[in-house]
Amino acid sequence: MIGLRRVFAATAVALVVACKGDSTGPTPGALTVSLTNPNSGSDGAVMLALSSPAVPSSVTAGAGLTLWGAPVTTTSANLALTGTLVSGPILTLQVADTRQVGQYTVTLIQVAASAAGNFVLRPSLLTGYSVTITK
Repeated sequence: MIGLRRVFAATAVALVVACKGDSTGPTPGALTVSLTNPNSGSDGAVMLALSSPAVPSSVTAGAGLTLWGAPVTTTSANLALTGTLVSGPILTLQVADTRQVGQYTVTLIQVAASAAGNFVLRPSLLTGYSVTITK
């Protein structure tokens, strides 16, 4: 009887270890797109190009921003965000596998000043601006 208990115990431990987590399967979740803005608070619009290995299940604007160009239905899309742009999170992407974060790219196309700045387009080099995508 003791031998049978040991077999069951060993089997149970093996099953727990085997089922602990499949490190090879997709990990769904959110990716955050953040903006570094040298004119934080003075800009009112940004246009971005999103490229992804798979279509995000959703794309949402950061707090206080309005997203134009959604829903995203292809692996590449141009999006615009309006509102007071400060440095920090501007988009959230719900994706099928967050481990593929390195395959997602966002490129700044254009930035414009807010209404107080008469919506003037920023210089095309966009010096000081950058975007990052993180888990």
